[in-house]
Amino acid sequence: MLARALTAMFLAAAVSASTAGGGDKGSVTSPDLDAKVAALVEEALVEETEAQAFQKLEALGCPAVPAIVKHLDDRRKLPVAYIRLQNHSADAFEAFRQYGPKVLTDALAAILNQVTGQHFGFIYNGGTEEERAKVVKGWREFVAKTPPEKLCTSF
Repeated sequence: MLARALTAMFLAAAVSASTAGGGDKGSVTSPDLDAKVAALVEEALVEETEAQAFQKLEALGCPAVPAIVKHLDDRRKLPVAYIRLQNHSADAFEAFRQYGPKVLTDALAAILNQVTGQHFGFIYNGGTEEERAKVVKGWREFVAKTPPEKLCTSF
């Protein structure tokens, strides 16, 4: 009985560790990662879980970039127009980057920029439909042309 409990705890810790900081590229299967991103996108549309969902999406790291891009065209309105991301810039004058995204597209673009360092237009505080379409197109092209291991090499 103790052996089963310890095995279960070890497996849970291994899965948690592999996804918490982005993990290894092969640590979570693509369908599992797609499902996890889809679930977090839905959580981001609920006021009580929005901020935590954004943190979890960011924590998935580079392996989740293609899955996040699949949801980038989602224009549903956010319950709270706010996202806070830790500022990793060497010359940062603030600890956090703070934005007021209006729709899911805006927030996901900010998360993708945070994870990859790439930028296809500034819509993190909202934008026009034309600006959003340009950003979505840029991310789709970037993911289609870039090998998975190079998605986050701009830092």
